[in-house]
Amino acid sequence: MDIFWYDEHVVKIFKIFIKKSESIFIKGGIFLKKYILIVMLFLLVGCGQSTSGSGDISEEINEYLGVTPYLPETDYPIGHVSIEYGPNPKAEDDGPTKGEPINAQVEYNISQDEKVDEKSLEEWEESNRQEVIYGDLYMDGAAIMVTIFKGDGGEIKDADLIEIDGHEVQYQFIERNTEAVIIRINFDGISYMIQYLAEENDIEEEAKEFAKEIISNQK
Repeated sequence: MDIFWYDEHVVKIFKIFIKKSESIFIKGGIFLKKYILIVMLFLLVGCGQSTSGSGDISEEINEYLGVTPYLPETDYPIGHVSIEYGPNPKAEDDGPTKGEPINAQVEYNISQDEKVDEKSLEEWEESNRQEVIYGDLYMDGAAIMVTIFKGDGGEIKDADLIEIDGHEVQYQFIERNTEAVIIRINFDGISYMIQYLAEENDIEEEAKEFAKEIISNQK
């Protein structure tokens, strides 16, 4: 928890609070001074928690894949993070079927109203060779899906090559029943595949901004 983190919003709140409290401070003395310190500590701790969440998830992914991804914070909450495993070539009939971890999948949900029950979660993990390492599986639709690979994640068939923030990416805009944007970003040692599914007014620009934030922080 980073209690020393702050931004301009916190500073503004503090200045307004101090200004409006000047007349009361004269009467309240030490009591009000302590109250102000408590309020500021609460604000700083609260803000620190909100900004460190995705960093904690990245560190947990690192324990499985050996890479630390950058995960943008959006209006859509991260519902769950899962690790996908490859098949176990030495698996016997009664032995484990999971092999080595091959990627991490991060799902940002539109909402989190309906959580999947424990039995269904176990069945989903087993049938898909996945393990949920953060959050919960929800029935609610995905707004954004990010798949993280160690090394090169391959190519998107029929994708265009465009530049985002000076970095070449594979880009595909899909128009079917609903619109979707797929972006693959390759770096040295780590790669991302973004599936942007949220129904935005300009889904292409929103998806590019999401990718740009990853690129600017992963370089």
